[in-house]
Amino acid sequence: MRVVILGGGYAGLICALRLARRTRGQVAVTLVSASPWFVERIRLHERAAGSEPVKRELAEMVAGTGITLKIGRVTRIDPRGEILLGDERLPFEQLVVALGSHVDLDGVPGVREHAFTLDAASAASLSERLPAIAARRGRVVVVGGGLTGIEGASELAEAHPGLQVTLLYAGELGGNYSEAGREHLRRSLNRLGVTLEQGRVKRLQAGSVELEERSVPFDACLWAGGFVAPELLRQSGLSVNARGQALVDAYLRALGHENIHVIGDAAAPVAPPSPMLMGCKTALPMGVYVAERLSRLSRGQDSEPFDYLDTAFCISLGRRDGLVQPYRQDGSPTGWVFRGRLGAWLKEAICLGVSWTLAAERKGLHFFAWRKTGRKLSPPAAQERRLAA
Repeated sequence: MRVVILGGGYAGLICALRLARRTRGQVAVTLVSASPWFVERIRLHERAAGSEPVKRELAEMVAGTGITLKIGRVTRIDPRGEILLGDERLPFEQLVVALGSHVDLDGVPGVREHAFTLDAASAASLSERLPAIAARRGRVVVVGGGLTGIEGASELAEAHPGLQVTLLYAGELGGNYSEAGREHLRRSLNRLGVTLEQGRVKRLQAGSVELEERSVPFDACLWAGGFVAPELLRQSGLSVNARGQALVDAYLRALGHENIHVIGDAAAPVAPPSPMLMGCKTALPMGVYVAERLSRLSRGQDSEPFDYLDTAFCISLGRRDGLVQPYRQDGSPTGWVFRGRLGAWLKEAICLGVSWTLAAERKGLHFFAWRKTGRKLSPPAAQERRLAA
């Protein structure tokens, strides 16, 4: 079986490592990445604040596993069994799309022209600008009240005490936390000197965020207003949602394409567990599941549907503070949280655990696991019929 995996991020890399080790040469595994470097996206807010990233080459991370690594940008996917990689045509029997997501630069006018993001290159550019802005007590406006925005605002404020940091959000800040979690979040942001403002952004202009009834000036703007999947998925004829994510069935197969699996941020399940948040904590289970499924398929064996239970929400609030919000079985937050230095330690342990997990997978140590709901799902064919109706 020839398996091509597109994307060298969390989902694609762990899928390639697990599949190669499970099949031990019985499956030809090719990993395609636009960059030769593995990017730790869960640490990009630290990079924006000025920390030096630990750069790891994908070639080193897959060395000795039998994986064929190709560096290049995919320009076309033919679902019938071929991708176009530059001038090279790469055939496949099974395709795994793990192309991740990127910050939505076009949903609000002016973002592309006037904002930084926590994508790797932009985060590095912002880190170079911040010392001069902080020296003159300038203002950075962080737009977005989700995980990315909160971590970004906290990290910048702690790393650059002279900086005026404003967190601008539209909905409820910490709406999926318990009361204890929301209280700690606001207290921590206040301790760091982060100003909170609520409002819906109409557009960005040079030096200001334009809201419905006022404008907020800035020396730099960090946009964390949402993520979208690559346009390549739509262009290739896959069924996608409003964010460009491919719709997938209970086996994480693109609807209508049994030879294409989609995992990580690029995937949107149409059956439970649905919806799934974008992020490392969902990318790793999806990558491992598809690797195990393809391994079984290569031996002519069936697989159970993908099952996943979200158990906690982890957030760093600078280097010395954090918040871990556990969830109940029904998805509601518990009334208790891990916070402060303990929360920061747990969050850092989780980040380090991701690196250790990938290193272990390369050596054939398959200890990564996740909690499951245990629910029984209907066959994917029935789900697709309901969706079409």
